Amino acid sequence: MTDQLLRFTFLLALIQGPITLALHPSTENNHTLVGYAFKQFFSRDWLNCIQACHDESRCISYNYERSASADGLCELNYCGVEELSYRDRLLIYSTGFVYQQIRRRKHCLLKSCQELKQKYPEAKSGIHTIDPLQKARPIEVFCEFDIEGGGFSFLPHSVTNRLDGKAVVDALFKDRKNVLLKLKKNVDGSEWYTLIQPHPNYADIDFGVLVNNYSGYTEPINVFMQKYVFLGILPKSIANKNTTQGFKSNGIIAEFWNCDANPNSFFALFPNHHHQLPSDYAKNLGFENSGIAVNWRSHAKAVSSGSLKMPNKFFFLTELHFGGCGCYTSSDRWKKFGYNATAIGIR
Repeated sequence: MTDQLLRFTFLLALIQGPITLALHPSTENNHTLVGYAFKQFFSRDWLNCIQACHDESRCISYNYERSASADGLCELNYCGVEELSYRDRLLIYSTGFVYQQIRRRKHCLLKSCQELKQKYPEAKSGIHTIDPLQKARPIEVFCEFDIEGGGFSFLPHSVTNRLDGKAVVDALFKDRKNVLLKLKKNVDGSEWYTLIQPHPNYADIDFGVLVNNYSGYTEPINVFMQKYVFLGILPKSIANKNTTQGFKSNGIIAEFWNCDANPNSFFALFPNHHHQLPSDYAKNLGFENSGIAVNWRSHAKAVSSGSLKMPNKFFFLTELHFGGCGCYTSSDRWKKFGYNATAIGIR
């Protein structure tokens, strides 16, 4: 009897306390907030989950598995659903669970995967919703926390459809000498990665990442597809010379001699929304067998088998154009090593 009275008193305190205003509007049956838990434990008593969240200052909301046949999984989340218009993007339907927010917070979405990693080192790689611009729509990215120091935000196809796509990329792209590319194999869907860094001869030149634009660089051959993410290695004002050029792939130099000062130096990644055929420009099989077109892929490393795979919406048809005696290729032509698409991660 005493135990029941204590439980009733505690619940009454919750209802009457300062957290009440946030409690009712943010309660959802058969839903969970996925990917934001900093602590998990099991308890068949729902009240224990509520109290654990109440007692932990970091806990903004919790998920509880309350169905009679369940073990009572309790997940304490470091954020909650603040923007009602984004509720459907954040809360996942899950039978038997209840999601409840018990504290208000000005803004629960973080600005980038890098910020998420810094504030919550225990966060797992996977799809996260971030809010780079704070006053615009959030964006769903794949956060990579385990490779090359982590903190990389992998861009989805949808960034090319946003009018503020450039602003989103500018807000995320602060480490301008490190870009993480993931390659997908056509046969088994396995993922491999390579960290792209400047060639030693151009160690002081930042990369450029643009959206539907190639300002300062040269035009992609497949620009007729209209939507793309552009990774510029050397601006045309530097690449327009007879010099050794290229970049590093997982620490290994991939280079060529620019024989005619043609200033192409970029990767262009196309979501190919309308399923168009890529250009047949410079269909030279030599590019597909040797040189910079394949050297960079040869240094890719396998992503750990335990890592969560990225959905297709993060992988792009990819064009490479270098030189002047470097290469022109697109991922639909790639035979060597079996890759057929690329994803781009920035931090």
